[in-house]
Amino acid sequence: MKVIVALVILIAIGTTLWLSDQGQIENPVSQAQELPVISRQQILTATDLVDGVKQALQEHDEKAISQWLDKALAVAKEADMSQEDINYIDSDMAKNFVIFQAQRSMFNDAVEQAYYDLLNIEDIKADFPQAQDLFDSADKLIAERDKLIEKIAIELASGDTPTDSERQGARQQWLMRYADQ
Repeated sequence: MKVIVALVILIAIGTTLWLSDQGQIENPVSQAQELPVISRQQILTATDLVDGVKQALQEHDEKAISQWLDKALAVAKEADMSQEDINYIDSDMAKNFVIFQAQRSMFNDAVEQAYYDLLNIEDIKADFPQAQDLFDSADKLIAERDKLIEKIAIELASGDTPTDSERQGARQQWLMRYADQ
C-alpha cells in the first residue's frame, strides 16, 4: 500500500513539474517573427538590384553600382538582418556576386537579341565567360531557331529542297515577324 501511495505522489510531482515547464516553451509564432523577412540571397538576386547593376555596367558607371549596393545594404538593415548578413552584403564578395549575376543577365539579353536578329552568338560567348554554363543551352536555342527557319524555307519551296533564294525569303519572314523584339 505504501508503494502505491509513493507512486501516486511521484506521478503527481512529475506531472506538476512537466506542466510548469510547458509555460516556458517559446511560442513558435514568436520564433518565426524573429526571423528576417528576407534572406541575403533574396536581396542579392532581386530583379531590381540585378537590373540596376546591369544598367550601370552597360553605362560603365561605378557610382551607380555602389548606389545600388547601398540600397541592398539599406534593405538588409531595414529587415533587421544579422550583423553577419549585413557585413556580407557590404562586402566585395557580395559586390562581385551581384556584378556576376548582372553580367549573366546581360548575356541572356544579348543571346535573346541575337536569336531574333538571326545573329551568331560566338562573339557574345567570348564577351561573357562568366556565363559559360549557359553556353550549351544558348547554342541549342540558336540551333532550334535555325531549324525553324529551314522549315519555313521548305514551306516556301512547297516541300522540295529549298534554294538559297527560299532560305533568304525564310530569313526575311523571320526578321519581319520579330522586328520589334
